[in-house]
Amino acid sequence: MHKILFIVAAIAVLYGCDTRKQPQVVDTDLIAVVHTARCDTNEMSRWIAPYKTTLDRVMDVPIGYAPQTLQIGLPESSLGAMVTTAMGYYATTHKQHYDCIVTNIGGIRDSLAQGEITIGSIFRISPFNNRLVVLTISGSELRELCRIIAAQGGQVTSGIAMTIANGSAENVKINKLPIDTLRNYKILTNDYLSFGNDYLYPLAKYTSIYAFEATLREVIMDYIRYKTRKGDRITAKPAGEVVVAYRDK
Repeated sequence: MHKILFIVAAIAVLYGCDTRKQPQVVDTDLIAVVHTARCDTNEMSRWIAPYKTTLDRVMDVPIGYAPQTLQIGLPESSLGAMVTTAMGYYATTHKQHYDCIVTNIGGIRDSLAQGEITIGSIFRISPFNNRLVVLTISGSELRELCRIIAAQGGQVTSGIAMTIANGSAENVKINKLPIDTLRNYKILTNDYLSFGNDYLYPLAKYTSIYAFEATLREVIMDYIRYKTRKGDRITAKPAGEVVVAYRDK
C-alpha cells in the first residue's frame, strides 16, 4: 500500500493562459491519499473507463512525424519557430495580413518529441484554449513591446529582429526595417496576450482586433496535417532574428 501526497489548494484551479482573471492560492494543505486495489475496481473507475478509452483513442491519432525533437527555449528555439510558422500559415490562408508574430513561451508547455506526432502530443504542447487574433497597435507601442520582450530575455516571435544586450533591445527591426513610430502595425498573437498578460502591456493598447475562431492548438494541428499531406516531415530551426549579446557595463 502506497501513500501519495497531493498538494490540495483551497483555490488553485490552474487556468494557465485562460483569458479570465486568474484565481489566487489562499491556502494549501497536504492530504494523504491511500491507493488500494479496490480503488481500481470501484464504481467510479468503471463509470470513467469507457470515456477514458474513447479519449485515449482520439489522443493517439497520428497526424505527422518529427525526425528530431523540437525544443522550446529563449530567445529562439526550433519549436518556437514551428509554432510561429503555423500561426503565419493559418493567418495567410485566411487572408489576414500581419507584420510580425508574438506568442508567449508560457503557453507552450512541452517540447515536441522525435517520432510520431499525435493529437495528444499537441495537447501537451498547447493545452489552453487561446484563440489567434490580429491586433493593430501603434509604432510607439510596438517599440515598447520590443523593449519589454528584450527585458524578459525574449518571447516566441517572428518578424522581429533585435539584439538583446544586458536586457535592453538594440537595433530593433520589423521585417528588416526600423520601427516607424508614425504608423500602425498588425501583430499576430493570441487573445490571452490581448489583455496585456505576461507583462506584455502594449498589446492591450490595440486600436482594432480581428479574432479567428481557431485556438493556437488547432492552428498547430492544422499546419502539421497540411505538411503531412504534402509528404513533409515536421522540422524547424530558429531564424536567428533575436541575438543575445553580453557586454561590459
